[in-house]
Amino acid sequence: MNTTQLAARTMAALVEAETALTAALRDEARTAGIATRSAARAKTARTAAATARRELAKAERTGKGVKVAARKADGRTAKAAALTETAREAKTIATAARRAARAAARRLDRIALRAATAATRTVAKIAARFGETSLTSTPEPDRTLAADQLPAVEEIETHAARYDDLDQQVKELSKIADAEKKWLRQLPVGIYGGVVITRTPGRSILDGDQVALDYVSQGLTPPRKASRMTFKVDATALRPVADLSAAVEAPAAA
Repeated sequence: MNTTQLAARTMAALVEAETALTAALRDEARTAGIATRSAARAKTARTAAATARRELAKAERTGKGVKVAARKADGRTAKAAALTETAREAKTIATAARRAARAAARRLDRIALRAATAATRTVAKIAARFGETSLTSTPEPDRTLAADQLPAVEEIETHAARYDDLDQQVKELSKIADAEKKWLRQLPVGIYGGVVITRTPGRSILDGDQVALDYVSQGLTPPRKASRMTFKVDATALRPVADLSAAVEAPAAA
């Protein structure tokens, strides 16, 4: 599946997730309202039942209106029990709706992250395509000598051999320096004798994808700059025979 198809499918899933979250939030609000009202009615009914029971107790002490008070107490107690059970069920439903809404919100966040990643890749691909179709002029080529100005072959070989030797030294020293730097990066910030370890925030880097997106959104071609031509010198044939034989034997020994 290419990046465009993936972005389209992810965006469709994002729309579906947003719709599901909206419905879940609406259901959460509805069930929460029902639970709140049910709890209020149950509380009022329990208060009325408690009052009726006190009136029954008073009637029993005085011996007046006992039957009426008893029927009233029984009726209100039964009503309070029924409303309490209804409130309990409404609370359970509201809790489930709240959990469903939270799950829908988490799903939307996950899909939104995937959609953002897919969209970024698609924009980068589109921007690259725009840039490839409209590149700026290539850099000026290196100034080279005319045929009648070329130095002697011996002089060219001298410079090439010197370059090859220095290049090998630089590569070897670079590997050694990288290893030492890797070891030193383990140390926290501080002063160690004559050594001071510090860490400073890196410089900000231009967000190429966002720049390309801004250009494309305005119907413009993102600016592109062609890289310089790669220049290499192969002077291995000029190395001493001993060095060449050692280089050939080294892999076998390893």
